[in-house]
Amino acid sequence: MFSNELPITKIMIKKIVVLTALVVFGCQNLPSASVPDADDTPIQLLKTSLQITVRDNIGNVVEGAEVQLFTTKEDYQQETNPVGEKAFTDDNGRVKFIGIESREYYLNVEKGDLNNFGAGIKTDSLVARRMNKVTIIIE
Repeated sequence: MFSNELPITKIMIKKIVVLTALVVFGCQNLPSASVPDADDTPIQLLKTSLQITVRDNIGNVVEGAEVQLFTTKEDYQQETNPVGEKAFTDDNGRVKFIGIESREYYLNVEKGDLNNFGAGIKTDSLVARRMNKVTIIIE
């Protein structure tokens, strides 16, 4: 045995065990973080969304097209009560509406003298909590 090493005795082992037990059992009485009561509000990780790709009549994507959603045919025809603000397609011809209802929508898409009148104006009913995708042709 080297001169600077201390022998571990049975008393030291007992003290270590007792101290460890006190620490472990003492931690069990510490207050935990409070958790609010649960309510009936569903947690929605994925929101119902719609991605619209706008193309011209030869298949090119259209950047900067103005897109509006409507919930009824009458609102679409009169261009009243749109769902949210007007949105504009990006350089890939896409625009997204996130956090909308799972239902059918009427679409008004225009850029200059191009529009989707008579070329598909209504979506199918959107699937809830999914990114739904449609392509609209403007001519």
